Amino acid sequence: MKRWLGVVATFAAVVAVQPASARERGPVCREPSVVDEMARQIRLTNYYSFVNPTLVTEQATRMDNVVRCQVCVQSAPYDMTRFGDRPIRQCLAHGFEVRIVPAGFVVRDLQ
Repeated sequence: MKRWLGVVATFAAVVAVQPASARERGPVCREPSVVDEMARQIRLTNYYSFVNPTLVTEQATRMDNVVRCQVCVQSAPYDMTRFGDRPIRQCLAHGFEVRIVPAGFVVRDLQ
């Protein structure tokens, strides 16, 4: 029994000191806290924009704990002279870099 506890303790110590990695989890860019932060940063410049979480792509980088995210920012500009009496919905690509840290994520706007 003591040997088994020693193995478990050793494994727990190794796992605890390993740096966080994007390859260890699911899609980081679709984590609810990451999507919320991206949407918050986008709303700072365009309050009526909406980030569609289903239209988020993720790309790995050279560093294991950093990924690049591209989101579809849905906007509906209203300009009667150009579009008539209805707003035209459009999807604008917006890039972010997400760093995975032990306590969570750091989201940086790339635009």
